[in-house]
Amino acid sequence: MTRDSSLFNRSADAEAIAISSTSAEGSEAQTAEVRPTFRHPKAILPVPTPQAKFQHAQPGVPDTQLTREATGVLHEFSTQLLFNHSHRVFFWANELGRQMGQKYDQELLFVCAAFHDMGLVKKFSSAEDRFEVDGANAVRQFLEHHNVPAKRIQVAWDAIALHTTPGIVQYKPIEVELLYNGVGLDVLGIGYETFPDELRKNIVAQYPRVNFKQDISKAFLDGFEHKTQTAEGTCNEDICSHFIRNYKRSNFYEEIQDSPFQNS
Repeated sequence: MTRDSSLFNRSADAEAIAISSTSAEGSEAQTAEVRPTFRHPKAILPVPTPQAKFQHAQPGVPDTQLTREATGVLHEFSTQLLFNHSHRVFFWANELGRQMGQKYDQELLFVCAAFHDMGLVKKFSSAEDRFEVDGANAVRQFLEHHNVPAKRIQVAWDAIALHTTPGIVQYKPIEVELLYNGVGLDVLGIGYETFPDELRKNIVAQYPRVNFKQDISKAFLDGFEHKTQTAEGTCNEDICSHFIRNYKRSNFYEEIQDSPFQNS
């Protein structure tokens, strides 16, 4: 070994030690499974218990304490638009689950449908998080109040947080995929032609789509117009582009080029 290479190796070793020391400073190594599965939001927005008069599960929905209270929250604190939309999403998802022939948590699926757009409601809308995350945080708080096991809560959180995100849900628990597909059918008509015609008509008759295409678009805008940065990189960005004059989003390519790092 030459003197120069020896000096290089010692220098590299010293840098590695420095990096290791810096990365470990103030923290300890810990495997993921020993930590809590959830990190709490900066601001917790309370989910009140709905009045008893609103706690009635609709026909065809599993009749349990969880579904009655979830219906009550949706009824008392949401809108007729979202009440009908959320129920249609459940019935679409429920039928799709039946067609798949897999066992799934029907009660939890309804709770997810009831809460999936709750982040659009001002009462549950944070200043910084995506509306999907606001809804997911609300359902977690609701389920924790009822002492639902953590693994079941995580499924609900993932289902709502991912309900507008393509390409992931098919690798998550079945309830996550069913909610995503139920939303896709109701908002975008994905799977419309293959859904049983008579059942589709019955569900829409019970939960009408009055001016739905325009009103749901406006509901999306109202839900995140005060925090448009949370829509960037998502389908919600198209809502901002359509409704907000001179809306300008960040550009991912330009951000890469503007990184302060040099091309070394």
